[in-house]
Amino acid sequence: MRETLALIKASWRSALSYRLSMVFSLVGLVVGIVPVYYVARALQSTMAQKIELQGGEYFAFLLVGMIATSFIMTAVNAIPGVVTSGIATGTLEALLSTRASLPSLVSGLIGYNFVWTGLRSVVMMAAGLALGVHLVWGAWLSSLFIMTLIVLAYLPFGLFAAALQLAFRTAGPLPSVVLLASSFLGGVYYPTHVMPSWLPRLSDAIPLTYGLRALRETLLEGIPFRMVLPDVATLIGFVLLLTALSLFALTEALHYARRSGTLAQY
Repeated sequence: MRETLALIKASWRSALSYRLSMVFSLVGLVVGIVPVYYVARALQSTMAQKIELQGGEYFAFLLVGMIATSFIMTAVNAIPGVVTSGIATGTLEALLSTRASLPSLVSGLIGYNFVWTGLRSVVMMAAGLALGVHLVWGAWLSSLFIMTLIVLAYLPFGLFAAALQLAFRTAGPLPSVVLLASSFLGGVYYPTHVMPSWLPRLSDAIPLTYGLRALRETLLEGIPFRMVLPDVATLIGFVLLLTALSLFALTEALHYARRSGTLAQY
């Protein structure tokens, strides 16, 4: 835990040296919400019945989807990003040679990314509330739990990408494919039940499908947590299976890189 906090603190201090960039990023985020609000208002009459079990407000529906997407983008991209940077700068091998455990190193190296994503999400939610989004405040704990499960379900894809980066010096199209499939099949912009009859079968293989549905039903509709347990249980299944597979892939990739002597080669 000490190593994790130290790495997060170091990344935070580095980011603070670019304060103006951080301010512009947050301001741009707020400004970007406004056109989404007006587009959602224009489509409200069309979407109202289709999302009646997920709050009925299309802008709130979109806002929750956008926030979840920002977290899964961080989950998928953060780990291969730090691996690529560590290889390029020659720091990866030095970090791996310390006594810190691999989970501590990984969580420390990507921790700032999630802190920043969380801050951006708070700003987005505050802007949404100012524009009239209605939330069920009593569902915050269950909503945070579901959002955590969504992140944990997508971190393994980041580990898979990092394993490819270690072994082959490229993650290929994996991160882009995962994010694209999740955005269009996971219910970010529209509920999955309105898609053509064969597409929902594909969406059933997307962890975000279950996470977003449970998140919106609790946070926007106020449905009790016990009513979304089937979706939560499926999401937990994704977490357990994908985590086990990705940790195996990452461990094998590290062993391969060490045996071949390419860990520090770019």
